[in-house]
Amino acid sequence: MEFLDLHYFVSIAETGSFTKSALQNNMAQSALSRRVRDLEAELGTALFYRNGRGVVLTDAGEVFLTRARGILAEREALRQDMRASAGELDGTVKLAVPPSVGLVLLAPLLRQIRADLPRVRMRVMEGFSGHVADWLAAGKVDLAVLYKMKSSALLDAEHLLFEDMFLISAPDAPPLGSPSGVTMDELAGEELVLPGPPHGLRVLVEEAAAKAGVTLNVAIELETLPTIHDLVGTGGIRTILPLTAVSRELQAGKLVAQRITPAISRELILAHAPHRAAAPVTKAVVRLIRAQISDLVRSGIWAGRL
Repeated sequence: MEFLDLHYFVSIAETGSFTKSALQNNMAQSALSRRVRDLEAELGTALFYRNGRGVVLTDAGEVFLTRARGILAEREALRQDMRASAGELDGTVKLAVPPSVGLVLLAPLLRQIRADLPRVRMRVMEGFSGHVADWLAAGKVDLAVLYKMKSSALLDAEHLLFEDMFLISAPDAPPLGSPSGVTMDELAGEELVLPGPPHGLRVLVEEAAAKAGVTLNVAIELETLPTIHDLVGTGGIRTILPLTAVSRELQAGKLVAQRITPAISRELILAHAPHRAAAPVTKAVVRLIRAQISDLVRSGIWAGRL
């Protein structure tokens, strides 16, 4: 068994296809299939079974995937450690963030990484916090910036900031509440578009409504942020989001934000891949993430509390 065998196996598992993996690795599909057959023979068990859409991991394959990702990550960490000892920081760091965080953080962060760590390659994925946590637990990413949920208590994480949720409406929407804010009671009769119940924001909002003794009127469940923007902007429906998720629309006058009282707050955390030693280059990216978020909050670009 060689490191390449592990790399090819992980590639097939992530693409769900021998054909896609062969193209990704610039090799013949027959050669890739032979490597997998040899690996399965060495392990004494099947790792994949075929279905109409490609290949799926067997139970043994699921176990092997977790171990293979860990071994490859340790190999990369060792390589980076040796590079760091020679005065160089290079390597690949895989980062995942929610879309609302990506809107305000990614551009300045990636510019800073390119300036300070020119040999570092970044791979960035966007998804809602529940998906981001799953990617981290599965070893698909090294770092994740995400909103704290009950399930994230199991992650190796550190605090970044707190931010409040706001009622987001079209500029010509009928007035609601008072200049100081809108209460959950006043929100009860309004049609809302929100993500589905598994989403951390939806859970947070429903908990606040239950605490106030009201039931919200969620007319549409939607997990696509740009579409939520479009629906709210055309009027007739409102949403609840942090200001980072609508910063551009607020600046352009396409949407308006109103404080909710009492405040609904959530915590943003920085989480590391579990059971994996952080490589020097990963630690360097962590420092830049912390510094960038601090700068964004202190400058008023990010409406959060450190």
